[in-house]
Amino acid sequence: MKYLLQKCRSEYPDSWQKALDIIENNKDKLPNVRRALILIDKLRNKYPEQLPDFLQDQFLEDLIKLFSFSQFLGDFFVSNPDFLPKLKAIYKKRFMPSDFAVSKWRDGDEAGFKRLIRFHHRFHMGRIVLRDICGMDSLLFLTRDVTLLHDAIMSAALKFAEKMMEKRYGSPGNSGFCIVDMGKASGFELNYSSDLDVIYVYLSRYGKTSGGDYGKLDNHDYFSLLSEYVTRLVTENTKDGKCFELDLRLRPNGTMGPICNDIEALEEYYTAVARPWERFALLKSRPAAGDLKVIGVEFEKLITPFVYRKYIDFTLIEEVLRLKELIKAKVSKRLNKIDVKLGEGGIREIEFIVQAFQVIYGGKNKNIRSRNTLIALDKLRRWGFLTESEYETLRDSYEFLRRTEHMIQVTHFRQTQTFHPESEEAEELASKMGFADKEQFLSELKRTMNNVHNLFNRFFPTEKKKTLSSLTVEDLRRKKFFEPEEIKKFIDCLFNGKVLSAEAQNRLDLMGDTFIDLIFEMPDSKLCMKNLVSFLEKEEGKIYFLFYLKQINTLKVLLMLFSLKDFFIRRFIETPEIMEYLFDPEGIENPRTISAVRETFDFLKNDKLAKNLEEVRVILRKLLGRTDVETFNREFTNVTDVVLLKIYNEMAPSFAVASLGKFGSREMNVGSDLDLLFIFKDEGDKEKDIGLIPSFIEKLGAFGYEIDTRLRPFGEKGEIGFTVNYMGKYFFESARVWEKLAYTRFRLVTDGVSFKDDIYRVVDEFLFSQPLSLDTLEEIKGMRKRLEKELGKKSLMKYGIGGIVDSEFVAYTYQLFEKERIGNVYRVLKKVSERMKKDFYKIFSLLREAETEKRLYGKLIKFRDLESLMDENRELYLEFFKWIEALVSMPGR
Repeated sequence: MKYLLQKCRSEYPDSWQKALDIIENNKDKLPNVRRALILIDKLRNKYPEQLPDFLQDQFLEDLIKLFSFSQFLGDFFVSNPDFLPKLKAIYKKRFMPSDFAVSKWRDGDEAGFKRLIRFHHRFHMGRIVLRDICGMDSLLFLTRDVTLLHDAIMSAALKFAEKMMEKRYGSPGNSGFCIVDMGKASGFELNYSSDLDVIYVYLSRYGKTSGGDYGKLDNHDYFSLLSEYVTRLVTENTKDGKCFELDLRLRPNGTMGPICNDIEALEEYYTAVARPWERFALLKSRPAAGDLKVIGVEFEKLITPFVYRKYIDFTLIEEVLRLKELIKAKVSKRLNKIDVKLGEGGIREIEFIVQAFQVIYGGKNKNIRSRNTLIALDKLRRWGFLTESEYETLRDSYEFLRRTEHMIQVTHFRQTQTFHPESEEAEELASKMGFADKEQFLSELKRTMNNVHNLFNRFFPTEKKKTLSSLTVEDLRRKKFFEPEEIKKFIDCLFNGKVLSAEAQNRLDLMGDTFIDLIFEMPDSKLCMKNLVSFLEKEEGKIYFLFYLKQINTLKVLLMLFSLKDFFIRRFIETPEIMEYLFDPEGIENPRTISAVRETFDFLKNDKLAKNLEEVRVILRKLLGRTDVETFNREFTNVTDVVLLKIYNEMAPSFAVASLGKFGSREMNVGSDLDLLFIFKDEGDKEKDIGLIPSFIEKLGAFGYEIDTRLRPFGEKGEIGFTVNYMGKYFFESARVWEKLAYTRFRLVTDGVSFKDDIYRVVDEFLFSQPLSLDTLEEIKGMRKRLEKELGKKSLMKYGIGGIVDSEFVAYTYQLFEKERIGNVYRVLKKVSERMKKDFYKIFSLLREAETEKRLYGKLIKFRDLESLMDENRELYLEFFKWIEALVSMPGR
């Protein structure tokens, strides 16, 4: 640093020496002297001969201070020095809302508009931050200005998009559009680097646009495109970067719902579907841009009775605690960092206290309602919900923590609220916060967060319970454990000094009944404890278990995974780093589509980890009730599809890979094997690449899959790879009826091959060239009887009377009769159910639920009595074959 300063001294003209004097004289006050000097040096290169007139006064000192605080803003103003005189002219002025309006733009110039709003955002953020670090504004005004700036940009983006859309499609009929701010933006409390949470709302789906260059659209399609356009204008990463991020997940049904909704759809959702946490979300909502007079008013009229109930609802306290636990799960990778927002005693706990009072009591007392946290705190004090001392503690803590959050973000304008206490960043942060050294700052931060957390625990108390190690076998017996002695042995194992550290033992011990009650809730308490011990034998297990001990909801989910026979613990042992990503809410809430799974593979760059993580996510979604069994089977299949196609694309063989069985019909379950076929276009390709098949199978096997190739022509005696013509010839000359049943589940996994149409043509000719006959029906029923006799006792649920195979035979036969290859048994049985007005689909789904339960836990728990279910399924099976025989026998068919 000293050398750099001396170098600049020797190179700078006399007028620029003033800047170096300011840096040298204020080096103890500047958070990052080196950053300030480097940015000044870059600015000097823009004006090498003379310090420009606009830098001859106090503004130069303030600008150096800004450079010291923010690399992001420093880079912007050095790259665009023409903005500096404009900044000087405005930064000492307090703005009105209209002062943030985006200047005029040229209609149709999308690239120019994007550049305009990005520069507009950075320029005005420079003014706001400069006022902050120069002590010109309170937190209330700083966050107000950040929010007004964001709203002005969204309003401009909407106007630009509407002009473009009107040219393409005309004006919408009977409807307007509104952007609703959510979260901090609704209370004029945005951070320096906040996402902007928004909901897009329009008045009515009924109507069409008047028409334009691209034609006409229904209102919903028009407003969906408009929403996407506005989002893209702001968030697209151009050469000038992004303007800011938009988060649209607070809309009805989150990412699974439409991007915009009309008032009628919102009313239906908030009346019948919305969950308690959405009351907290809508507490912080404000129509901000677009049609505020009509749609904005209608929106507020709609959500007010949903948020503020006429009665006092104390059950929401439990929802506060649940939301707090969910938020804790997001910080799983920040074990050694301080999180001023989500950590214990952080900003979020203050917000929870404020919002809980408002949602619980705000229906009766309108005087405590406010979207702004500081204003709401004052109202809660004035109306007796907070004492003077509680109010002052929460107010002062909130301002201190928000300023800390801003100073963390101001350097690079990244959305983060964490820092490592032993890092250089902590030293710089202490200086930005006005402390003499890091130790003083960390001490004050710890005191502040402890005060907040103590108040949070006072408002949301938890009951003290008996320690875990003190529980006796008799205590466990009274709690109705089936094997209390075994459970006690595992408890003792946790406290023997080998599995957990002294700190972890102490924290676990204090949980006492809370922990053991969670264990009791598990489907298999003994297995859960056994797998917990195995989990803790790895160092990563110890770290994460300790971290989740206070997060009851997350801990409960982890214990649910331990209750699975070996599914989770085996994957954890293979890839312990799975814990870093396991409780990401998006991974659990969002459907595990093929594209979502591929994103995980691309992000992690570790195929085994990605496969294990996605399979566990699929299981978690099932355990947590996010999916039914049909969706669970499909998502499990999606993971396998991605793995297989990744291997296939890397090897790039000439053969196609097809599947039968549950993989073919997208119904994979835990432990399902893969029935695969390897098909070549012609003999030349076969001769060239048949040697790749064993390698392909080996690569799949490395992911834990069992591969079965016995369903190929001539079974184990036939060649492992074969041509399309060979397959067609085999079907015509040698194939048997049971193979027709199997091939109703045929699916080409590698669907992009050039000869896929030839393959499907051959399969469909095999299945449907001849109509289903009575002789074939008799043979099918005979096959079912043989399976029942040979395998029924060994696998009752699958092959026994009324087992799953009964349903599958119904599905196979129906496809042959209708000459339609559907594949998926659920989909076929839905059609059969509709046609026969019977519960084929429902009974099959229940049997597959039971099968899944058996595979996950090694035993039946909810489905211990399957007899009546299987009896009903056998009756359906018999009714179906009686019905289908009558149809097949009809003359003239």
